Amino acid sequence: RVQELEKHKQWYQRRVREERTSQMSKRLTTMNSRYEALESKRNLEIEGFKTDVQMLRKRVQELEKQLIRVSLKEKQNPEMYVLKHVKSTAERSKKLMGEVNKVKSRLFSVENNMRRNF
Repeated sequence: RVQELEKHKQWYQRRVREERTSQMSKRLTTMNSRYEALESKRNLEIEGFKTDVQMLRKRVQELEKQLIRVSLKEKQNPEMYVLKHVKSTAERSKKLMGEVNKVKSRLFSVENNMRRNF
Protein backbone atom coordinates (compact mmCIF):
# COMPACT_ATOMS: atom_id res chain seq x y z
CA ARG A 1 0.00 0.00 0.00
CA VAL A 2 2.78 2.45 0.89
CA GLN A 3 4.60 1.56 -2.31
CA GLU A 4 1.49 2.26 -4.37
CA LEU A 5 1.08 5.64 -2.72
CA GLU A 6 4.74 6.42 -3.40
CA LYS A 7 4.32 5.41 -7.06
CA HIS A 8 1.24 7.62 -7.40
CA LYS A 9 3.05 10.48 -5.75
CA GLN A 10 6.01 10.13 -8.14
CA TRP A 11 3.66 9.81 -11.10
CA TYR A 12 1.79 12.97 -10.02
CA GLN A 13 5.04 14.92 -9.51
CA ARG A 14 6.32 13.82 -12.91
CA ARG A 15 3.08 14.88 -14.54
CA VAL A 16 3.18 18.30 -12.84
CA ARG A 17 6.78 18.79 -14.03
CA GLU A 18 5.83 17.80 -17.57
CA GLU A 19 2.90 20.22 -17.60
CA ARG A 20 5.01 23.06 -16.27
CA THR A 21 7.75 22.28 -18.77
CA SER A 22 5.19 22.23 -21.57
CA GLN A 23 3.70 25.56 -20.46
CA MET A 24 7.13 27.16 -20.20
CA SER A 25 8.08 25.81 -23.61
CA LYS A 26 4.95 27.30 -25.18
CA ARG A 27 5.63 30.59 -23.45
CA LEU A 28 9.22 30.61 -24.68
CA THR A 29 8.08 29.90 -28.24
CA THR A 30 5.58 32.75 -28.06
CA MET A 31 8.16 35.15 -26.65
CA ASN A 32 10.68 34.18 -29.32
CA SER A 33 8.19 34.75 -32.12
CA ARG A 34 7.24 38.15 -30.65
CA TYR A 35 10.88 39.10 -30.38
CA GLU A 36 11.55 38.08 -33.99
CA ALA A 37 8.54 40.09 -35.15
CA LEU A 38 9.74 43.17 -33.25
CA GLU A 39 13.26 42.70 -34.59
CA SER A 40 12.03 42.54 -38.18
CA LYS A 41 9.82 45.59 -37.60
CA ARG A 42 12.78 47.48 -36.15
CA ASN A 43 14.93 46.53 -39.14
CA LEU A 44 12.25 47.78 -41.52
CA GLU A 45 11.98 51.05 -39.59
CA ILE A 46 15.75 51.50 -39.71
CA GLU A 47 15.75 50.81 -43.43
CA GLY A 48 12.99 53.37 -43.93
CA PHE A 49 14.85 55.88 -41.80
CA LYS A 50 18.01 55.43 -43.86
CA THR A 51 16.02 55.83 -47.06
CA ASP A 52 14.46 59.03 -45.72
CA VAL A 53 17.88 60.43 -44.84
CA GLN A 54 19.20 59.61 -48.32
CA MET A 55 16.18 61.28 -49.93
CA LEU A 56 16.63 64.36 -47.76
CA ARG A 57 20.31 64.59 -48.68
CA LYS A 58 19.47 64.34 -52.39
CA ARG A 59 16.81 66.99 -52.00
CA VAL A 60 19.23 69.34 -50.24
CA GLN A 61 21.77 68.84 -53.03
CA GLU A 62 19.10 69.54 -55.65
CA LEU A 63 18.05 72.68 -53.81
CA GLU A 64 21.66 73.86 -53.60
CA LYS A 65 22.11 73.35 -57.35
CA GLN A 66 18.83 75.13 -58.04
CA LEU A 67 19.85 77.97 -55.77
CA ILE A 68 23.13 78.41 -57.60
CA ARG A 69 21.39 78.40 -60.99
CA VAL A 70 18.79 80.93 -59.87
CA SER A 71 21.32 83.16 -58.19
CA LEU A 72 23.38 83.29 -61.35
CA LYS A 73 20.31 84.43 -63.27
CA GLU A 74 19.47 87.12 -60.74
CA LYS A 75 21.00 90.37 -61.88
CA GLN A 76 19.99 92.75 -59.11
CA ASN A 77 21.84 92.18 -55.88
CA PRO A 78 22.55 88.45 -56.28
CA GLU A 79 24.10 88.17 -52.81
CA MET A 80 20.88 89.23 -51.11
CA TYR A 81 18.85 86.84 -53.25
CA VAL A 82 21.20 83.98 -52.38
CA LEU A 83 21.05 84.84 -48.69
CA LYS A 84 17.25 84.82 -48.71
CA HIS A 85 17.16 81.44 -50.37
CA VAL A 86 19.81 80.05 -48.07
CA LYS A 87 17.78 81.21 -45.09
CA SER A 88 14.57 79.64 -46.37
CA THR A 89 16.40 76.42 -47.27
CA ALA A 90 18.01 76.32 -43.85
CA GLU A 91 14.63 76.74 -42.17
CA ARG A 92 13.14 73.91 -44.20
CA SER A 93 16.19 71.79 -43.52
CA LYS A 94 15.93 72.49 -39.79
CA LYS A 95 12.26 71.52 -39.83
CA LEU A 96 13.00 68.30 -41.70
CA MET A 97 15.84 67.42 -39.35
CA GLY A 98 13.47 67.96 -36.42
CA GLU A 99 11.08 65.47 -37.97
CA VAL A 100 13.92 63.03 -38.61
CA ASN A 101 15.03 63.35 -34.98
CA LYS A 102 11.49 62.66 -33.80
CA VAL A 103 11.44 59.48 -35.87
CA LYS A 104 14.84 58.51 -34.48
CA SER A 105 13.71 59.06 -30.91
CA ARG A 106 10.60 56.94 -31.50
CA LEU A 107 12.78 54.21 -32.98
CA PHE A 108 15.18 54.30 -30.03
CA SER A 109 12.29 54.21 -27.56
CA VAL A 110 10.91 51.12 -29.32
CA GLU A 111 14.36 49.52 -29.13
CA ASN A 112 14.65 50.34 -25.43
CA ASN A 113 11.21 48.93 -24.73
CA MET A 114 12.18 45.74 -26.58
CA ARG A 115 15.37 45.42 -24.56
CA ARG A 116 13.52 45.99 -21.27
CA ASN A 117 10.82 43.46 -22.10
CA PHE A 118 13.21 40.71 -23.17
